[in-house]
Order: sequence, then structure tokens, then C-alpha cells
Amino acid sequence: MSTLAFPGNTRSLLVVASMGVASLMALGLLTLSTAGDGKRDARRRQKKRRPKVHLRGLYNLGNTCFLNSTLQALASLAAFTDYVDRSTAAAASDSEDAGVTVQLKHVLDQLGPQPARVAALSPRALIGSLSQKSRWLGSRSEQDAHELFQLLSSTLQAAAAGRTGDGSLFDSGFLAATPPIANGIVSSPQPAVDLESPLLGMAASRTACVRCGYTEAIRHSTFDNLSLTVPRTPVATVEECLAQYTAIDRLDDFKCRSCTIAATIAQTKRDIAACESAMARERDGSARRARRLGDTAARLREQLGELEAALASNPEAELRGIRLASPAPGVSTRQTMIARPPRILVLHLSRSIYLPTGGTAKNPAHVQLQPLLDVSPFATTGHISTSASAPISGAAHAGEKARRRNCLFRLSAVVVHSGAHDSGHFCAYRCVRTGDAEQWFLVSDIRAVPVPLEAVLDAGNGYLLFYERI
Repeated sequence: MSTLAFPGNTRSLLVVASMGVASLMALGLLTLSTAGDGKRDARRRQKKRRPKVHLRGLYNLGNTCFLNSTLQALASLAAFTDYVDRSTAAAASDSEDAGVTVQLKHVLDQLGPQPARVAALSPRALIGSLSQKSRWLGSRSEQDAHELFQLLSSTLQAAAAGRTGDGSLFDSGFLAATPPIANGIVSSPQPAVDLESPLLGMAASRTACVRCGYTEAIRHSTFDNLSLTVPRTPVATVEECLAQYTAIDRLDDFKCRSCTIAATIAQTKRDIAACESAMARERDGSARRARRLGDTAARLREQLGELEAALASNPEAELRGIRLASPAPGVSTRQTMIARPPRILVLHLSRSIYLPTGGTAKNPAHVQLQPLLDVSPFATTGHISTSASAPISGAAHAGEKARRRNCLFRLSAVVVHSGAHDSGHFCAYRCVRTGDAEQWFLVSDIRAVPVPLEAVLDAGNGYLLFYERI
């Protein structure tokens, strides 16, 4: 056994140094690690930050970020991708809709979560199919993500129905068969509407006259998205946008059907009185004129009976051969609420500001998002109110009992827009859920990076919001 010999002074310095290091380690102020340990710790931290899944990007083929961002958002919705599969199977093989659905299915299948990094995809074939339906998609100018979404939705609905067409689903609707009632509450009708698309919901609209209290028949219409005007405030919430959409609006130039019939009844009574007065003056005059006046009075009395019956039971009834009066326009209220929430709720945050000069500008309000959205305060319940000054129904009408099922949604994707009103860049936040775990990504054309949920909620410049019903 050999030992190392040190001079006396050196030995003393080593002892002191050793004691100092030991003291610092005891106090937790000094740690010793090898170079290998440091590299392993760095790799461990990097692996923890690395996402478990990867997303495929889309090439920008010349101002196609509006399309790329919308497709990325739709690819994160399981019910939508399943609906595309069904629409593809149902579409006629020789239709334009079939070409769009086939290409859309191909792209969405490629945009699903990937276990490893993959190359970006070109959406050129899909753009070609869409351009056959709408030529504006074939141009290289900047386009709108909301318009693209509406085109895709209407095309899929037409394909699923086995027919062609490119009309907007938002404008389709029908008149409820429930007879109008002047006051009180009636049961909400449940019309048979094809809601196969997970995007389709139903809205209820009511117009009521403030002067006489008459309420027109509740009108129901389907929608595939709701366009909400963003308040002109520095900061807003989605709930504030929905509250503004479902608020009771005042109309100052409304022609009430009930008031029109009432005015016609009053005019008809005056005409009958005038005929009777003229007949009295003709007793000693022309018999022919007296008969003519009598026939006129009889016809007016018959019309008066029809008018009074319509006013009492159904002012919307058709009144053939009766010339209606034109009373001065009155004040009415109008309100729209969600009657049946869809499986996938799409909200369009309209940021257009129309300037006095005739131009447009972008509303830069920061819209704060939340992971969950409860739309029950903005939805109808099992009963409908016909009062002009009260909401159609909902929490404001029936309190907590108005809260209903199928009204809770969770945020799944957001299309955001940066830049001015007529120019800028679209990108998407989308969520990948695996069991109880979820990972958000920011996808901008070919680049997809993981981001925390807080970054999504605080993005502020949301344009299209995609929610899935829980």
C-alpha cells in the first residue's frame, strides 16, 4: 500500500479546504455533479418538454393560410371528421360535392395526430375541387376563413343529402306551425329538421309589437355557425358577445299585422256607417243606387266578420279580397336565441367596423376565452314567452330552472387572425386529446409547435371558435 506525501503546509490547506466544502454541502449551498450527470439531466428535461404527438403542417400555396388554419381546426373535431366520412360515402360519384368531400377527407385523414415528425402536405387538390364550386378560391388574393367554413359546411350537407347545391344553411328555415298567441306562454315546438350534421343547430326568433302586445309566430331556422359582433371595448368575453347576439332589439319601423287588421276593422266600420247613411238619404231617391249601397254594406259586413275572426284567432291568416289599411309604423322588439344547440358549436367573431367614410376597419378588442362555455343563458327552455318586453325564455325568464342539458361545451380549436381588416395572417390553435390528457398546438402553415392552454385562452385575436358539446 502506497501513500501520497504532501508538504506540511499543503496538507493543512487541503484539510481546511475539505472542511469548507463539507460545510457548504451541509448547508445546501454547494452540489457536486459530474459532466455526465449534467448531460443526462438536460436530456431528461428536454424529453419532458417534448410533445407526445406531432402534427402535420400544410404548405401555403399563395395566401392560403385562411384554408390551412380552417382545415387544422376542423381536423381536431372527431364528430366532424366522422361526418365527412359519412358524407363522402353518401355523395353521388359524379357531383362536384363528391369531389370536394373526397379531397377534404384525404386532407383531414393526414392532419390527425402523428407519432413522429412528418412532412407537410399540399392541399392543392382540395383547392382545385373547391374552385369548381366557387371561383374566388382559385385566386391568389387573400380570402376569409369564415367564408371558406360556410362553403365547406354547405357542400358537405348537400353531399350527405345526395344532391348538389351551394346555398348557405344559415338562411334555411321554416315557420313554426304553432298558432300565434297574444299573451301567455306556449310550448316550444319541436319541428322535424334534419340535424345529421354535427354543425347544425336551431335558432328561435320572435318579433312582438310593443303597442298592442301581438307576437308573431315563433320562427325556427337552422344554423351551422353563429356570427357574433365583438363589442367595441378593449376587452370582451365570449359570453358578452353571445349576450349581445341574444339581446332584445328595438325596431322603430315595424308594421304589426295585428295593428294593421285593427286599423282595417276601424276603417271598415266607418265605411259601413257611411254606406248606411247614404242609404238613408236614398230612401226617396234612386232604388238602383240604394240596392248598390246595400250590396256594398253587406260585403263590408262580411269582410268585417273575417277581420274580427282573424284578429281574435290568427292575425297571420290570409284575407283574400280585403284591402288592408296602412297604419303608421310602430315600435316592436325582436330577439333570437338558441333553440337546439349543435354537437359542434362554431362561433364567428365578427370584427368588422364600418366607418362613416364608407370604409371598414378591424375591431382590435381582446376577446378572452375560457376552456368551458355554458350557453344555457342564451338558449330557450321548454316554454316560450310572447311578452314583447321579456326574453323568449331562458335563465332570465325562469331562473335556475331554465338551465338545460346539452348546453355545456369545451373549446377544441381556435382560428386567429393577425393584421389589418383586409390583410394579415390566419393560424390555428388546436387541441389533441388522448384519454384525459390534452395537448394544444399552434399551427401556422407548415409549422406546428406545442403551447400551453393559457396561451390559447389569452390569444385575444380569435376569429373562429370551435366548441364540442360535453
